[in-house]
Amino acid sequence: MNDATVYWIETAGEEIHFIDAIVSAYDGVANIRREYRIIDGKTYFKVYVGPGLEPEFEELIDRLRMHVQIGDLFREDEATPPV
Repeated sequence: MNDATVYWIETAGEEIHFIDAIVSAYDGVANIRREYRIIDGKTYFKVYVGPGLEPEFEELIDRLRMHVQIGDLFREDEATPPV
């Protein structure tokens, strides 16, 4: 995705497949990657979000939190994940 905003989403490896399936249904909003980082013992997966679609993506993640384990969500341009 050109000019995409990079997010990192905290979740378990088992959950990322379901999250990816749901997000993929919203064509062009975001692309979930299997690339991950471990920060302070938490696993974060990389997400590319289409330009201008950040609010839609964040709203979708808020709705998904009712169904799957999702912790922190932060933009890569933020220095560190929320505490």
